[in-house]
Amino acid sequence: MKRNQTIIMLFAISMSMFFTACVEDNNFKVPENLGVEENLSLNALLDSIQNNQVELKSIKDLKSLYNSGNDPLKIVSDIVIKGYVVSSDAKGNYFREFYMQDAPENPSAGIKIAINLTNSYNKFSFGREVYIRLKNLYLGETNSGDGVISIGGKVNLTDIREVESITQNQIENHLFRSITTETIVPKIVTLGGLDDISNIGTFVAIENAFFSSDLKGKTFVNPVEDFDTKRKIETCQGPGFVSSFVETSSFASFANNALPEGGGTIKAVVSRDFGGDFTVLVLNTADDVFMADSRCTPSELTDFSTILLQQDFEATSGEIDIPNWTNFIEVGSKKWRSYTDVNSLSIAANIGSYRSGDESTISWLITEDVNLDATLEEYLSFETSTSFADGSTLEVLISDNWNGNEATITTANWMALPAKIAANNDDYNSFINSTFIDLSNYSGTIYIAFKYTGNGNDIFDGTYELDNINIIAK
Repeated sequence: MKRNQTIIMLFAISMSMFFTACVEDNNFKVPENLGVEENLSLNALLDSIQNNQVELKSIKDLKSLYNSGNDPLKIVSDIVIKGYVVSSDAKGNYFREFYMQDAPENPSAGIKIAINLTNSYNKFSFGREVYIRLKNLYLGETNSGDGVISIGGKVNLTDIREVESITQNQIENHLFRSITTETIVPKIVTLGGLDDISNIGTFVAIENAFFSSDLKGKTFVNPVEDFDTKRKIETCQGPGFVSSFVETSSFASFANNALPEGGGTIKAVVSRDFGGDFTVLVLNTADDVFMADSRCTPSELTDFSTILLQQDFEATSGEIDIPNWTNFIEVGSKKWRSYTDVNSLSIAANIGSYRSGDESTISWLITEDVNLDATLEEYLSFETSTSFADGSTLEVLISDNWNGNEATITTANWMALPAKIAANNDDYNSFINSTFIDLSNYSGTIYIAFKYTGNGNDIFDGTYELDNINIIAK
């Protein structure tokens, strides 16, 4: 008997040493090969997609089915999305959730997966390719109105406008990981363009960033906070600063780390704070903050003495009709109109599809042509406000190949600019500055377009105001 006990003890010690060697310094490596059953389930799903029995839908198209603040949408069709995991709860900064985006590089959309699983990084590791079978799951928000569209397993019984986590019993029938783990290349964005809804749920990099100077000596998390802390970050953009926030959970392992000084790059997932009031960056690890450089300094505004475009709409009334500008209806019946703001006591341009009765509204306001060949370092700025944007959208676009003819507007090449545009939850009394948008990568003759999209449905019929459009240059 003693001999058997000795053998068992030696075996236990040897196995303990084996596992210790494998996971030295808590370096748990996610296995590349999946279990037989998991492989079979994934292969069966892929066969169903190949045979058109199940529809493979993009994350972007899926998100378009839901409008922030609405009741959750139950998915009744047999559809699947594919994505790549871009968050990690290994450092405790995420809890029972992960984010995935539609491509390892240059993603067009990301989405949150609410899941009743802790230490999910062991299964859904960073860069892991994941398929989600959506039938009988829900599309919505875990915090109604926060703007972070999520996939959940059921509706919250105490707030039917919210979704709850996919349960562990649901995981094996709905979430399928492949053996593929891609290298995720962060999308480089500016803080000024961070609010673009296409960035929510994606992994980005902010260059030339630094923590606000009044945070010197502070930690990632304020010790008096119970849950999350937002820390202000800034970048230089032309002759001004742009700001946003890094938000960190009090349960993160780096919560008490001192904020780095200097300037550099921050890599993080774009999300919204709990109330949906601010766009925030959420770190996977403190190692994704690289502050080895000095802080940037903005250019002097006095250096930009050349004004290439200036429009404050004070001389307008009724439908906007400015010489050499274009007020164009692509779809619907609503044109941009002059509007007197009672708060600022000034005139602005206004667009909205409220009570239009149109199934769809797409309206363009396009500036006169602007030539960039005789100047250097051109910057665009403008201001926007909303009166309940709802599900409508406003984009600012640039074209260097439009010929000025209305007939060719929709066929010209228009590129989105990274502007800060007022959102539904911004105070309707205030105008939001776009920040200075760098146009120096363009040359020749350009046009700036403000494109509104809405419709007669009161869920998507919001209103935008636009004012003080300027292009300055050296």
